[in-house]
Amino acid sequence: MSLYLTFDIGTTGLKTALTSGEGRMLAVHTVEYTPNAPSADRAEMSPQTYWDAAVAGTRAVFTSSGASPSGLAAIGFSSQGQTFIPVDSAGRPLHDAIVWVDNRAQEIADSWEADWLSRDEFRRITGYPWLCAQLTVFKIAWLARHEPEAHRAWKFLCLPDYLIYRLTGEVATDRVVALASGMYDMQTGGWATRLIGKAGISAEQLPVLLEPGTVVGRVTARSAEEFGIPEGVPVCVGAHDQVAASLGAGNVHPGIATETTGTALAVVATTEDPLDDTRFCIGRHVMADRYYALSFANTSAIVLKWFRDMCSAAEDYDAFLAGAQDVPQGCEGLTVVPHFAGTGTPTFNPHARGAFVGLTLGHTRSHLARAIMESCACILKECLEPLHDHELHISSIRSLGGAARSDLWLQIKADMLGIPVERPACPDAASLGAAMLAAAAIGQFETVEEASEAWYRPGRVFEPDTSRFDVYRQVYERYRTIYERLYGIQEE
Repeated sequence: MSLYLTFDIGTTGLKTALTSGEGRMLAVHTVEYTPNAPSADRAEMSPQTYWDAAVAGTRAVFTSSGASPSGLAAIGFSSQGQTFIPVDSAGRPLHDAIVWVDNRAQEIADSWEADWLSRDEFRRITGYPWLCAQLTVFKIAWLARHEPEAHRAWKFLCLPDYLIYRLTGEVATDRVVALASGMYDMQTGGWATRLIGKAGISAEQLPVLLEPGTVVGRVTARSAEEFGIPEGVPVCVGAHDQVAASLGAGNVHPGIATETTGTALAVVATTEDPLDDTRFCIGRHVMADRYYALSFANTSAIVLKWFRDMCSAAEDYDAFLAGAQDVPQGCEGLTVVPHFAGTGTPTFNPHARGAFVGLTLGHTRSHLARAIMESCACILKECLEPLHDHELHISSIRSLGGAARSDLWLQIKADMLGIPVERPACPDAASLGAAMLAAAAIGQFETVEEASEAWYRPGRVFEPDTSRFDVYRQVYERYRTIYERLYGIQEE
């Protein structure tokens, strides 16, 4: 039986999964970690932490599944974007990994925008509608000013690139992860010469660019011994986790969108052509002939975690939310603005903050919990609205992330949107997407689209209740009105 080993490299944990040649997930193991915060605007991690997590995860999934490593056909990846490690010519890190949430380069991004780089030009090059200080390109420019030794690196490697290098000795990345760095030129399909030049580096300091789902090398004898797997197993480049998850959820045709409600909220919609709009990010999908539009909010389900931890940190979510089912839709006038750390699309307001509006003495803990859930449905609707303006008809939403385990939450989303919301059978869509890319890379499927169509399996579908639509329309209007009163109307 063919087996696929995948690493989904997250911000707070690395998830290792073992998938069969029929697309069934046999075992999953997560190693959690916490980035260091040397100061309020910084986030770093020892590169060895990621490697050790991958080693531990590999041994764990083979042990728990009982599968033999001799059946391993290929290794694949999905990963957070932007996080990177500068290394010397021997592959030794010159600096801890600078994690994507790190905001040290805000001054760099602001000065570039003020001096020479308009948002419109940056969007045409990279697909980002604004100069986001969290992008790799600005942090590399920051190193030039503040840590020149690290800036003189032999290579700058994003997280999957670093693991691939240590596994195989090859230096390569996929174009989807490359796009997330802010250094990839969508027009030319190569590194953005002007941007990396302003950051003080050359293309020779960056990995070779490959299509997602391409074999880059094979596991060396040294790595094979450490991981407990055979030498020579093919290692494949993957994709950014949100795009890999969309593949794993069967989101490969226009009309389907995936949404992930976790710490943040992200929406990925598949399109035939790149959409010209300043309200969301765009890029080429893992299929070379298709694109994606990506909308996001900085905070979503983490607000519910914050509230749960304040009220009853030891209580599991099922118990904590037990009373929310009985609260009327609309929470009897209570509205939550869930932007505790600024907004993402479409307003891009870093100064926005959260609010509870309409509280009365009659509101309970369950009212507040449900109002947070309804607010996340509101930002999902807000993220989708720009797509409707392009006459992109979304007929199905496939929900991922921790919030997808809640039947109540998925029903709220379906009622808010007025379209079916589907929970995939496999909850680990990014890991499944990485396995699909690896399977296509070694020839089990002719294309990644074929892999997705063969392996995606639907779970439960939540149909919208039309009798609730008017109530949720009012909830959404309250949410938008309160936000505009607090922070103004988005300029077109």
